[in-house]
Amino acid sequence: MAGSDATTYRWSDVFFLSYNTIVSVFLLLSGYGVEFRWWLLLSNIALILANVGVVRLHQLYATNRPLRIARNWYPFVYFSYLHWESGMLRHLFHSHSFDPLVRSWDLAIFGNYLHNILYQFQPLWFAEFVHFTYFYYYILLLLPGFLFFRHDMQRFKNYVFDITLLYLIQYTIFYVFPVIGPIALHSARFPDGVLFIPLMKFLYRVGDSPGGAMPSSHVSVAVLAWTWLYRYRKSYALALSLFTVSLIFSTVYLSYHYAVDAIAGFLLGVIFVIIMGLLRRNYGKYAFT
Repeated sequence: MAGSDATTYRWSDVFFLSYNTIVSVFLLLSGYGVEFRWWLLLSNIALILANVGVVRLHQLYATNRPLRIARNWYPFVYFSYLHWESGMLRHLFHSHSFDPLVRSWDLAIFGNYLHNILYQFQPLWFAEFVHFTYFYYYILLLLPGFLFFRHDMQRFKNYVFDITLLYLIQYTIFYVFPVIGPIALHSARFPDGVLFIPLMKFLYRVGDSPGGAMPSSHVSVAVLAWTWLYRYRKSYALALSLFTVSLIFSTVYLSYHYAVDAIAGFLLGVIFVIIMGLLRRNYGKYAFT
């Protein structure tokens, strides 16, 4: 969408408006099995109004710094809520999860559940490090955005476009194909910790809901964010490679995901990066903001 930063909607804004509108319609017409159905419907309407409001206010007061920050960064607040909501929507179309099917894929590929195989090595220091790299996902998600926002707004808008589209694709998959994952094992296997184990337990308790395991958004978003970082600051990306690989490993080791969830997330991230690269080569970067 062409135009100045303060006077136009971006595609990421339209994606959110479309997604929240579609979810609202489904909740209204067929969300009988969804817990807190009406609260979720009202929250989606509120997100639509907030989206329109923050863009409109920025149009009227383009030089206002807090409004500029809110206008550019509100998608990252939406991601947090919509991730939680996608798990709550797991009964929108299905009364069951697809965990038995996904577990059968794990067994067919590995002969056992990979999260059980990996768990054989579990000293506390290692568990803390792996929990840190699971938390590092949030750092990796935001780091390219902070770099671009300060130095290259066009890259920032491109990055938000990509992250928004990838997340919304995954949220849609979550409630069309809900998978809870082996998360119940996590608390039993990692009951105590020093810093990052209790931190991740807290973040999962307040910011997650069962049903959004397949594909792993931790893995797919890590692939996309690391690729953007590599293209812009290769030295940063290389320095963070160990943490990024450990992040992917952590999704299975910590029993947050089945192995096939992580594999699917990795493939989705790679395919998404390739497709967006081809589209930008053919249509130019200004077509995707």
